[in-house]
Amino acid sequence: MNIYKTVVGSLLVMSSLHANDSLSSELSHFAGGAVMAGGITAVVDVYYPEYRSDRGMIGFGISSAAIVVEQGVEFILNGNAKGQLLDVVSHIAGSAFGVYITDRYILTPVIKDCALEGKYIGLVMQHSF
Repeated sequence: MNIYKTVVGSLLVMSSLHANDSLSSELSHFAGGAVMAGGITAVVDVYYPEYRSDRGMIGFGISSAAIVVEQGVEFILNGNAKGQLLDVVSHIAGSAFGVYITDRYILTPVIKDCALEGKYIGLVMQHSF
C-alpha cells in the first residue's frame, strides 16, 4: 500500500511543477525515467517471479505509459505540445537506459528460453589480482 501512496504523491508533485525545455530539464526527465523504469523492473523481479523473464519490458512499458499519461494531462491543462513531447521522449529514452542497466547488470541474470538459440543464462565471473 505504501508504494501506491508514493506513486500518487509523486504524480501530484510532478503535475504541480513547471519545467522549461532546457538541457537540465530534459536530463532530469531522462534520469527520472531511468530510475522509475529500473525500480519497476526490480519490483517485478522480486515480487512477481512468474514475470521475471519479461521484467525489462514490464518496467519500460509501465514507466513509458505513466509519462505519456502525465504529460497528456499536462498538455490538456497548460498546452505547449512541443515541450510535453520533448519531456516524453527524454523520459522514454531514460526508461530504456534504466531498464537495460538494471536488467543486465544489477539484477541476477535470468535463464532465457529462445526458440532460435535454445536456453541460455548470463554469467558474471570475478577475479582479484
